[in-house]
Amino acid sequence: MKKMIIAAFAVLITTMAMAQNIENFRQPYPLGQKLPSTPNFTGDVWLAPVSTNDSLNLPASNVTFVPSCINSWHYHTGGQVLVASAGIGYYQEKGKPARRLFPGDIVEIAPNVVHWHGAAPDSWFAHIAVRPNSGDNRSVWLEPVGEDDYREAVSQSIKPIVSLDERQQAIVAIGSYTGHGDLEHLPQALVQGLEAGMTVNEIKEILVQAYAYCGFPRSLRAIQTFMKVLDERKMQGITDNVGREASPVKNAGDKYDRGTIILETLSGVNSAHPKTGYGAFAPTIDRFLKEHLFADIFERDLLSYQERELATVSFLAGVGNVEPMAYGHMGICIHLGVTKEQLSALLDIVENNLGNKSAKPLRTVLENLTTK
Repeated sequence: MKKMIIAAFAVLITTMAMAQNIENFRQPYPLGQKLPSTPNFTGDVWLAPVSTNDSLNLPASNVTFVPSCINSWHYHTGGQVLVASAGIGYYQEKGKPARRLFPGDIVEIAPNVVHWHGAAPDSWFAHIAVRPNSGDNRSVWLEPVGEDDYREAVSQSIKPIVSLDERQQAIVAIGSYTGHGDLEHLPQALVQGLEAGMTVNEIKEILVQAYAYCGFPRSLRAIQTFMKVLDERKMQGITDNVGREASPVKNAGDKYDRGTIILETLSGVNSAHPKTGYGAFAPTIDRFLKEHLFADIFERDLLSYQERELATVSFLAGVGNVEPMAYGHMGICIHLGVTKEQLSALLDIVENNLGNKSAKPLRTVLENLTTK
């Protein structure tokens, strides 16, 4: 187990260089001014005031960290509140496990509590730092966080994945980042897929399928990101295996009927009964789903049905607020032989990559499916 955690950290470190470009780092607040070099930070930091009304007596600033940059151990005599606004970061109090932070997470730090915070090894990170009790609230800086301590904090906060193989883990990472529109971290997932032995055409197949679940814009941006990754690897002298094209579809029958049969194979449910729900309300979308998604896309043999459904659940986790669809597709996964442990591991990857807010709703879905 420990070796796997260390290996996971090593993957983060080796892909860190791909995350150094701020081009894809989206945050809701200005970057601000770069701070002068200081021993209190291990890398570059920018500061942008958010609250400028002195009469409120509650200073707040957006602080942006370059990947792997953290601050030293310190405390605030009047306490501090952190609101994660972009990227992935960490917060750790002295003597306690580190907490992995995602946008929207809030950390309330009591006065005189020794702690550090900053960016993950493979991600830019930004948070709003609020200084309460500002009249007599001082920051007291202590010693730097050791490299071993930082490495341990990162590895402890990442859940190890044991029930999915490397190829499956890459499919989940690519799918969840694509569904979420996270172009900052998608490159490392694409590299993860290539290094797991996936061909270029197999990864392209995932990104093409994505449009059916998260729209053309995110699918196309993911494809453009993959093109850039391949160009960069080619410049580094890396030749990636393009792989075969999808085999020609031999079944020339009615596409609606073909799609219906495939859906029945996936779900184990007879689709011949009268349409209800959205199928009755908007029969056109039912036809598009059968003819295009389950015929045109799922008939292509570059990915197995099981791999396509793992990708689909990952897309949905990234998109969020689609629990009814997740319920159906996680049910399909189980029907196709994916175990509860494997689906739980899928959600562990989602939590590692996107945070608990993306994983938690689908954990409830999984629990409901497997306790019936």
